[in-house]
Amino acid sequence: MRFFQRLILLLLLGFFLQNAALAVELRGFILAERSHNSLGRVNEAVLDNLKKNGFEVLGDYSPEDGVNIFIITSPALKRAAAKSEFGGFGAVIKVSVARVTLKNGRKEIQVAYNNPEYMALAYRLGKRLTSVKAKLKKTLGAVEEFGGAVDEDTLPDYTYTIGLEGFGGFFELATFDSYRDAVKKVENNLAKGRFGISQVFRVDIPGKKQTLFGLGMKAKVKEHRFINDKYVMDIIDYQQPRRYPHLPYEILVIDNRVIAMHPHFRIAIDFPDLHMFGEHGFGRLIQLPYDYEEYVTRAIGGPWPPEDDW
Repeated sequence: MRFFQRLILLLLLGFFLQNAALAVELRGFILAERSHNSLGRVNEAVLDNLKKNGFEVLGDYSPEDGVNIFIITSPALKRAAAKSEFGGFGAVIKVSVARVTLKNGRKEIQVAYNNPEYMALAYRLGKRLTSVKAKLKKTLGAVEEFGGAVDEDTLPDYTYTIGLEGFGGFFELATFDSYRDAVKKVENNLAKGRFGISQVFRVDIPGKKQTLFGLGMKAKVKEHRFINDKYVMDIIDYQQPRRYPHLPYEILVIDNRVIAMHPHFRIAIDFPDLHMFGEHGFGRLIQLPYDYEEYVTRAIGGPWPPEDDW
């Protein structure tokens, strides 16, 4: 009897070890370069290399001094975005150039970008974007992949913990008369810069009624602290290398609706290793989703408070 018990235990152990060995973990960011050149020179070199290699630069964003984020797309990214229901969210890659002070006091320039393969799975694009990943490696370099690790099999259905929103748990921010009307009103309202929220980029998805907007958030901390990208990043982005390609936050016009990924997912997918509590924990961001929903809705001209469904 004991022999059979041991055999069963060994078989179970072998099964779990085999599955553990087969599991592939991915990380959300790729460090392209550590440089000791000036920030300006690295910015120029990155921009030049992106353009030479066929990437379209949609805009750039500086959430704080010493940090610049280029938002890029390409024909391959747009094609992939057009093939899935909410593919617009995956139509861009963010590339950051940041002056960083290390723990030993030394400074360096870090160039980093989103891992296209990780993003493609998390946003359910139906393609792994390996060709885009290879092209970015050739264009910018690839020293290491970094960020919290997530098993590739769980990425399409990733949630930070039970009960929190996944990719499909969108904010429904506003509804307009038509797709054309929605795009026009979102763009016109963002141009007003209310609550410190402004448009960083726009990209239209070919063949679909989808337009992705990127938002810069620079409200005064004393007034709306969570509508300030630097304030939020100081809480969540405290490890090295820095994960500045997390920014900017996006909203998607899809037909006549405007939706956004819920911050419970949008932050967690880039910071899956963030603790729940502590100085750099999710617990400090309890109010953030409510503020995002309200102030982004108001900034794009949507109704607030939302109509009661009862």
